[in-house]
Amino acid sequence: MKDIKKRYKIIALFGKSGAGKDTIQKWLVSNLLNANGIVSCTTRQPRDNEIDGKDYYFITSTQFTQELLNGNLLEATEFNDWFYGTPITSLAIDKINIGVFNIAGIECLLQDSRLDILPLYIITNDKDRLIRSLSREQKPDCKEICRRFLTDEKDFANIEFNYDYYLNFNNKDFSNIFKETCIQDFINGQY
Repeated sequence: MKDIKKRYKIIALFGKSGAGKDTIQKWLVSNLLNANGIVSCTTRQPRDNEIDGKDYYFITSTQFTQELLNGNLLEATEFNDWFYGTPITSLAIDKINIGVFNIAGIECLLQDSRLDILPLYIITNDKDRLIRSLSREQKPDCKEICRRFLTDEKDFANIEFNYDYYLNFNNKDFSNIFKETCIQDFINGQY
C-alpha cells in the first residue's frame, strides 16, 4: 500500500497593485477557521506601516540567497530589483495557508507536488487601486506607483493558469467572498 502524504493547502491571492490583497489576506486569516497567514520574505525596505515578521521578513540579499540555496523557499521571484520568496516554514500542514503572491510565484507553486493551490485573483477598479496606493504611506512615491500601474497592465494581460476571482469593491466587509468564490469547495477538498 502506498504512503499518501498530506499536501499543504494554499489560497494564493494575487492581483494588481492596490487591489486589496493584503487586506483580504488579513480578513481571511481572521475569519476562516483553521487558517494560517503566510509571511513571505523580501529584500525590499519596509513601508511606513509594515512590521518585520508580521507583514514580511525583511532580509538582506545575502540572507535571501542563502535561503534559496538551502532549499528553504517554495518560490522566489524578482520584482523591481527586490526579491520575494515564501519560506516553507511559513506553512502549516494542518491548516489552510493564505498568502499573497505575484503571477510568477503562483506559477512556481503550481509546479510543487507538495501543494494544493487555489489561485484567487483579486480585482478592483483602477480608481480605487490608485487611491489605496497613494494612501499607504505619508509620502508616497508617485513615480513608483505609476510604474507599478503600467507594469501591472502588461503582467496581467495573459495569465496562463486557471484561477478563481473576487471583485473587491467594498474593502471593508469581505463575507461574500465565501459565496462568490470556490474557497469553500477548496477547503472541503472539492476544488
